[in-house]
Amino acid sequence: MDELISLFCGCFPGISKTPILKINNAKFKILKLLGEGGFSYVYLVEASNGGKYALKKIRCPYGSTETVKSAINEINNYNEFHSPYIIRSIDSSIIEEKDGSKTIYILLPFFEKGSLQDLIVDLVINNQKVKEIDAIRTFIGIARGLQAMHRHSNNVNVNKNKKINYRDIIKSTTGGISLETLEINNSDAFINSGNDDGNDNDNDYMPYSHRDLKPANVMISKDGIPVLCDLGSCSKARIHIKNRNEAMKLQDLAAEVCTLPYRAPELLDVSSNCFITEKTDIWSLGCLLFAILFGTSPFEKEEAESGASMSLAISSGSYSIPNNNSYSKDIIELIKSCLNVEATSRPDIEEVLSKSLEIQTKLEQQRL
Repeated sequence: MDELISLFCGCFPGISKTPILKINNAKFKILKLLGEGGFSYVYLVEASNGGKYALKKIRCPYGSTETVKSAINEINNYNEFHSPYIIRSIDSSIIEEKDGSKTIYILLPFFEKGSLQDLIVDLVINNQKVKEIDAIRTFIGIARGLQAMHRHSNNVNVNKNKKINYRDIIKSTTGGISLETLEINNSDAFINSGNDDGNDNDNDYMPYSHRDLKPANVMISKDGIPVLCDLGSCSKARIHIKNRNEAMKLQDLAAEVCTLPYRAPELLDVSSNCFITEKTDIWSLGCLLFAILFGTSPFEKEEAESGASMSLAISSGSYSIPNNNSYSKDIIELIKSCLNVEATSRPDIEEVLSKSLEIQTKLEQQRL
């Protein structure tokens, strides 16, 4: 792949003019800033044919190997999964700046309908409640995206030649780097010191976790399909923490990349000898379903209504279901099962999907 070339107004955080960039000789106009956080910016760009895309720009300061590693992990993740419920990148490129720093660009689909968070906010502003059938259909799509991650194949990886080794990026001194020429590297960027627990019952699978599942990280396609996005925190799911040092590293990293209201309790206070698994996503899934139904995460609601510490509420699993709600007992029980403080007692993604499909079937039969 050819590198990015001809980038005008290269800094462009504020967009005072209309900068132009080229990827593989295809020109894109930078239209506006969509969002930013940490070292990254996301812009709305327009191709010469009028098509609109999202461009993620990640700045990696000179000497910051962890920032580069995290960005490379994100690029690899966009090519890792084949599911209509998980976003895939269109193109990407790495530029070596004059000061030795690196800038990474990732071209992604643009979702005109916005995110699930946008839909939730609209409902709250208009004092409306989502219909249960609509909520469970959206939830099932999100769960199918997680299913593709949690049941990810370990033996069949059709994208292995597109994976890149961040060490090659650190060593490179070229002005632009072709991603397709770099070597495969399946390193776990979520934590360096943690190890896979080795307890997989089925060696055909290598579970991945999203690690930052929340309504803002679920986009809505033009067909109304929920699509998991922002795969920067996504990594191998199963980690064996063997000592206090590893526990603190994971806890600190989780505080940085996992949004608090949706963060599982085992990531808030990591034990010195424990296994972290994909069940962290199941907790987040329960928080997300609560937010779809009631407009906010259960622990944000708890903090707002009682003044309780959100961290303590999460650690103890303290939250309340709004009284006199119109939703079925089944969907409320689904939330409760996901929000079990004990990770091993939470359902796996297959059980979540099975129960969700049962709820959907009941609701559809009631409408006949």
